[in-house]
Amino acid sequence: MSELQLGDSIVKPCRRSRKIIDLKVRIAELAVALQVDKNLIPQVQAEIDRLHAFRVLMHAEVQHYLESVVIQILDVTENEASVGRITHAGHHLLIFQAMNPLATPRTSAKASYPQFALSDLKSNWSATSTSLIKAIDGHRKRVKGNNGIKVGNMNTILLPVGFRDTFFTSYFRDKMDELGEQRGRVAHGSGALVSSIPTGRGELQRFLDIEPGLSLADRYVPRLLQPLW
Repeated sequence: MSELQLGDSIVKPCRRSRKIIDLKVRIAELAVALQVDKNLIPQVQAEIDRLHAFRVLMHAEVQHYLESVVIQILDVTENEASVGRITHAGHHLLIFQAMNPLATPRTSAKASYPQFALSDLKSNWSATSTSLIKAIDGHRKRVKGNNGIKVGNMNTILLPVGFRDTFFTSYFRDKMDELGEQRGRVAHGSGALVSSIPTGRGELQRFLDIEPGLSLADRYVPRLLQPLW
């Protein structure tokens, strides 16, 4: 397997996603449990409530899916570090961790220009591995503190491990924002006061709209886990 340098383009993701199969099963189970199908046009408040519950629970499943993708990357990267190797994702995470203090004036004095050349990282592996474990622990905290699926949430957990926003279409990002906003209207307000009436077809379509992008996220994981040496 050829080395993937920092900044190299990842041209071809893997063909299949195992995680998306499990997610599709979970969404289908939710639909059955809540009696949501494409023909459901609510006539009473109880049916509207079921559709809103489906939306909120689907959002939770999608959020868990994305977080599990990142946790897998962190777990494998940590295991690789234990035997003296660093993944492409780990390389990105090291750079992010070193530069992240520049995000605020209060912490900017703690920032340092990161070592990124592979030869330097390999020759000083003791310091590299220590920094990498610290970066992994820090990112686990970010994932644990994540509370949504909008583009800002995705960027926070995906970009530091090597994902690029160019991996995903603007349509996918827009639909993730839309689902996040629509979930918020239900979760933080009264279902009876939501202006638009949901339908079974509309709620099921929300998942179909984002399924390809979610699958792509998992399909990029093996590329990001390529070892640098």
